[in-house]
Amino acid sequence: MFLMLFLFLSLLGLRCYCAEVLEITNSKPLAVGQTLVSPGRIFELGCFSFSDSSKQYVGLWQKNVYPRKFVWVANRERPLAVSDGLASLRISRIENLELLDGKQNSLWSANVAAQVPSSNTSSVVAHLLDRGNFVVKNDVEADGLVWQSFDHPGDTMLLTQLLGFNSKAGKRNV
Repeated sequence: MFLMLFLFLSLLGLRCYCAEVLEITNSKPLAVGQTLVSPGRIFELGCFSFSDSSKQYVGLWQKNVYPRKFVWVANRERPLAVSDGLASLRISRIENLELLDGKQNSLWSANVAAQVPSSNTSSVVAHLLDRGNFVVKNDVEADGLVWQSFDHPGDTMLLTQLLGFNSKAGKRNV
């Protein structure tokens, strides 16, 4: 009996970690049911819906704070159907961060494709940072930031978001 309980709890723990990913790339989209987590497991990004809603959104929240307070939402104007289990957030062939529904219709886009040099398109990666900033970077260049959620705030501001510009250096801090 003890052995079965131990195996069950071990599998339950694996299930939780299997749904977490650390980056989104052209070959590794974020699917419904998965979450993107920051390296220190402070913030999390994924699909959510309110209990009384038939709609779901892609948003960002602090991982271990309950009740959840969503600090950024991508598709506020165009939510997914809660029954759409085939939706994904991905880096497209033209290296744009976009949310696709199950029928492959684009519901939201970061519009970053024009900012990525064509010779470096395979190196575009989306990460969630421990400061709560969701970023798209071109990893080939030293300061390869091409898009960040801090530039597109919602109705909640994070302290780390207010400290996002280094006026002495004249550039953004990611």
